[in-house]
Amino acid sequence: MSYDQRTNNYDLLISQLQNTPNYNPNETEYQVATLQAEKAQMLQATKNVANTLVPLNNERSIRNNSIYLSEDNLVDTFNKAKDYLFTILDSNSVQYKAISKIKFKKV
Repeated sequence: MSYDQRTNNYDLLISQLQNTPNYNPNETEYQVATLQAEKAQMLQATKNVANTLVPLNNERSIRNNSIYLSEDNLVDTFNKAKDYLFTILDSNSVQYKAISKIKFKKV
C-alpha cells in the first residue's frame, strides 16, 4: 500500500469518526482533531519526499552520465590507466596484485 493510499484511508477513517455521533474519546491521541493533525503531518511528509525525489533522480542521472556514459567517463579512464600500469609493473609485484583486484565495470 502506498503512502498516498494510507493517507486516503486515514482520511476515510477520520470522516467516519466525525460522522459517528457517539465518538467522543477522552484520550487526546484518539480525538478527531489529533487524528486530523496526524493526517496533515503524513501529507506534508509525503510532499517533502516527492519534492526531494525529483532533484535526487536528476543528480543521480548526472552522476551516472559522468561515471558511465560520457566520452571521458571514469570507468573507461580507470581501465585505461589500469592497462597502462600493467604494462610497466612486474606481474609479481604487490602493486600489480593490488591493482588487479580493483574492478570497474559499466552497469
